[in-house]
Amino acid sequence: MRKRWVKALPALLLALALGGCASDPAPPAPTPSPENTGTPSTGQLEFQLIGADGNDNAYDQKLVAPIEDSPLKGKVIYWLGSSVTYGSGSNGQSMARFMAAADGVTSVVEAVSGTTLATSPEGGEDSYVSRMLNGKKFSKDDKVDLFVCQISTNDCKQANLAAMGELTADDVVELEQFDLATAAGSIEYLIRYVHDTWGCPIYFYSGAFFGDGDDGPRVNDDPCGSDYEKLVNLTLAAAEKWNKQDGYRVNVLDLFHDEGFNNLVSDSDYAYLMRDAIHPRKAGYLIWWLPEFQEAFYREFS
Repeated sequence: MRKRWVKALPALLLALALGGCASDPAPPAPTPSPENTGTPSTGQLEFQLIGADGNDNAYDQKLVAPIEDSPLKGKVIYWLGSSVTYGSGSNGQSMARFMAAADGVTSVVEAVSGTTLATSPEGGEDSYVSRMLNGKKFSKDDKVDLFVCQISTNDCKQANLAAMGELTADDVVELEQFDLATAAGSIEYLIRYVHDTWGCPIYFYSGAFFGDGDDGPRVNDDPCGSDYEKLVNLTLAAAEKWNKQDGYRVNVLDLFHDEGFNNLVSDSDYAYLMRDAIHPRKAGYLIWWLPEFQEAFYREFS
């Protein structure tokens, strides 16, 4: 089982010990500080719980220690998503912002809370595809090293489930063949468009596991976990389809099904790190989620 040790510093908060390959760059070792201490965590992920919750100022992106020899340094990463990519539970500080601070990447974030992969026939100007095509954040002329897309929980709300859709056959690969009114069609459109426009690896990512019902902290009603799992599985199938095509590099950072990742934190720590079952607080992104993204992205450039 993976284990990480994270301590808080007064001026440089974070030195992350990643559970990746031995060749991964080692961050600077932290030094305990009496000024910034709190209750020790109770899970496998060892850190200090500072303040009332994981949005304490001690976890601010301005206090993140840069990793000077990060293989991501100088890379341009496009992030497309909704509230989780934006960081609505963390004062706008998601893993995209923390990666910029820690690894020296340029994170271009196109994220609007409440939006969906599927483009509604009415008022769909804020959908993922609409913003990728028509927003002002992304440029066709940019050199982009990675394109990261959130698997949106909003597509899995009861009101939107009918628009989840299905993947096309393996020989259906043209942009005009994909139904943007469905999440499935939009996923395939995104893959083809990103490949044609920027020619970079594509990463879809899910949220951490959450279930159905109202018992415990890791559950949600609308969307419920079983419906979100359907979309995660659909995205995994889309990656499998498109990786059969020449030159495509489609990956899914599947935090939902990753038992090792989800078991890193105890339920009591989970309530501290997460605002709810979908949205992390700053400490949740920084201490729990960010190392998973770093480990995956480091492999791309190491």
